[in-house]
Amino acid sequence: MLHKYSISILVLILICSSCTDKTYDENTNSDIVIKTGTVCGWCTINDTLTISGHNLRYVNYVNCNTSKASIEKSGELTSSEFGTLLNLLDYNELKKLDLNSCNVCVDGCDDWIFYKNGLQTHYLHFGTNDPKLQPIRAFLDRLNSIKSQYSSNK
Repeated sequence: MLHKYSISILVLILICSSCTDKTYDENTNSDIVIKTGTVCGWCTINDTLTISGHNLRYVNYVNCNTSKASIEKSGELTSSEFGTLLNLLDYNELKKLDLNSCNVCVDGCDDWIFYKNGLQTHYLHFGTNDPKLQPIRAFLDRLNSIKSQYSSNK
């Protein structure tokens, strides 16, 4: 009888230990590059946030002047911040999306994102409120929150 309970407990422990959420692993995600930006007609906004590992760089070019940034800032994400961002992204959902809007073609604005992890890459060009973005909305919201911290002229 004791043997029957031991096996049941062992099986239960194995099942519970295999049901963990994906979490950020610094060693396997060290070569991730995430770029995002906004581009608007008449060059009113042309910015890029680049996150490479824990390092980030923000640049904004206004009035079509791509030789000198009007804002240029650098910083670092903590392991916790980087991990939180990556845990919000489901790459399988990201790669299902095939968006290539052109609001900028009619003087509107488009956002874009580029993701690279080793040989995996994906690029999207989209309108901010596109409903197709719902599966990655939490990731985009966090990414935009980081970008807004650097986009001010402070």
